[in-house]
Amino acid sequence: MDENIGEIFCKHVKNEIDKVWTSEAKDMIFKEEDKANFETLMNCWICRKDFEDGEVRIRDHCHFTGKYRGAAHQKCNALFRKPKFVPVFFHTLSGYDAHLFVKNLNSMGEGNIGCIPNTEEKYISFSKSIQEEEGKLKYKLRF
Repeated sequence: MDENIGEIFCKHVKNEIDKVWTSEAKDMIFKEEDKANFETLMNCWICRKDFEDGEVRIRDHCHFTGKYRGAAHQKCNALFRKPKFVPVFFHTLSGYDAHLFVKNLNSMGEGNIGCIPNTEEKYISFSKSIQEEEGKLKYKLRF
């Protein structure tokens, strides 16, 4: 087994998330059934509030996949951003050697590390904030 498995894992996770995070926005895929949905939908799919008479409705889509999500208020759509929280799931994390990963979270770059310990060597959860060059939060990973 590679002795740097924790560092390799952390770098791999960061590289995969960075690929998604920096990918170009995909054009909307708007099918015929989506058109019927858009024309008949009476409320914003984001805030769930009804559209007022004469209010502009826009077609919202996922910028990662291009999939149409529904009709939305213009303001709701403009405020709907990429999430800054990225969950990384483990089955029975506290039963694994999570401490190997925690020791190597600094290899992912600048940012704070958080931890909910069960014991000195077993963790319930841990997190890593990834910062942009200006020091702003880019996203936060939670394991």
